Amino acid sequence: MKYIVFFFLILQNYLYACSICTTEVPQVIVSVNIDSQKEKTLFNVQWRFHNEFVNDLTQYDLNENNTFEQSEKLMIEDSLVSYLKEFRYLTDIEYKHQKQYTQTKYIENIKPTATSLKFDQEGMVFQYSFTLPIILKNNHKLYVGFNDERGNFSFMLKNILLLNYNHTYTLNKTLINSNLLFNDPNIIEKKEHIEPQKIDTKVISIEPKQTFLEILSEELTEIKNSLKEILKDIKENNGTLSYIWLLFFSFLYGIVHAIGPGHGKSLVSSYFLNQNKSYIKALSVSSLIAIVHTFSAFLVTLVVYFAVGFIFNSAIVNIEKIATQISAVIIILIACYLIWQKYNQKRSSLKFTINKTPSYIASQKVTHRQTLNCGCNSCKTTSTDLGVILAAGIIPCPGTVTIFLFTISLQIYFIGFVSALFMSLGMSLIIFLTAILSIKIRHSATQNKSVIKLLEYGSLSFILGLGIFLLLLT
Repeated sequence: MKYIVFFFLILQNYLYACSICTTEVPQVIVSVNIDSQKEKTLFNVQWRFHNEFVNDLTQYDLNENNTFEQSEKLMIEDSLVSYLKEFRYLTDIEYKHQKQYTQTKYIENIKPTATSLKFDQEGMVFQYSFTLPIILKNNHKLYVGFNDERGNFSFMLKNILLLNYNHTYTLNKTLINSNLLFNDPNIIEKKEHIEPQKIDTKVISIEPKQTFLEILSEELTEIKNSLKEILKDIKENNGTLSYIWLLFFSFLYGIVHAIGPGHGKSLVSSYFLNQNKSYIKALSVSSLIAIVHTFSAFLVTLVVYFAVGFIFNSAIVNIEKIATQISAVIIILIACYLIWQKYNQKRSSLKFTINKTPSYIASQKVTHRQTLNCGCNSCKTTSTDLGVILAAGIIPCPGTVTIFLFTISLQIYFIGFVSALFMSLGMSLIIFLTAILSIKIRHSATQNKSVIKLLEYGSLSFILGLGIFLLLLT
């Protein structure tokens, strides 16, 4: 029964095989004023970025005085605008007749007539204005939404205000978009003037109960913020106590990150269920997985920081996607190799049985005891071990990338390496415990050939399925 329960736990982890350690996507609070004019409509849009996002733009503080000079502000604005120009300022506008769907007018070409970037105590404000050749009419609908498919920004539409429209209308607003319905039965040839009706547009949000993953994600964010504060203190004061807290929170971050669901633990669990490996091997594999995982994030950081600028989340997502595909291919190859190995062993066993092996050979079989100097397959490094290490560790941790970006921007490179080392230790501890549990379950089933077969063939199917799942997922 316990073997079935353990497989169920691995399967559950497999089904939720996605990282909870994600990049901090800045939330943008949006306010929109829509000015209805005779032959056109003017849109004034304001984006407000939280102060935490502004604090991460330290690479633009060239003189390191904790203040953005005018030239530095222009650099930030240029980086932002160059990105937004490519994707219609992430603004979706649709205007159409409510009944005649063929008259839909979806606005593709948004060219602001003015942009501005300002900083205040609460954070950063970006404003832009643009005019569209549409006339707001009765029985029409105007859709306004904000979306970044590349995942660099998370929008929340706070306010939307319609000006100079002298008839009644209905506003349906969600957290990311709105629909303005112009449906006034009292309009006669657009001559009658009616005072605008005030519509209560309060949005009632009901917060759902937090899941385990959401709690873990929040814990990771809090630890990440604590690490940033400690790193700032090290930069400014270089206190001994700050170093101690840095090591503690880095280690804790690694533990919490590894506790969450992901394909790494699923792969390690099934691999050690399938293979007769030692505890020494479990320790070495888990340590190397954590090291590869952490320092792959460091390489990504170098690319992102020096090549992309502060709009970096989509670059991380793209790199992570490629790494996931490589990992999936490696996992599939490992599964195919282990299946081929199992097939050869079974074929050799059949030949051995047919040849009627003398009984005295069987009597000479000795039970293997694993030692530090053992050179058997359970202790020595094999190509499949290296494949597991690479497949489980190659995908960079976006949260670790954020910490690395922060340490590079503060120019405390060595501190970033120390933090990464202790993150690796925290992650390797959880992976090591997972591997030990798999080894113990396999050892406890050695006397039952049916259970051993179930574990071996089940884990092989699981590894192959994991690789295919990851490949299809990306």
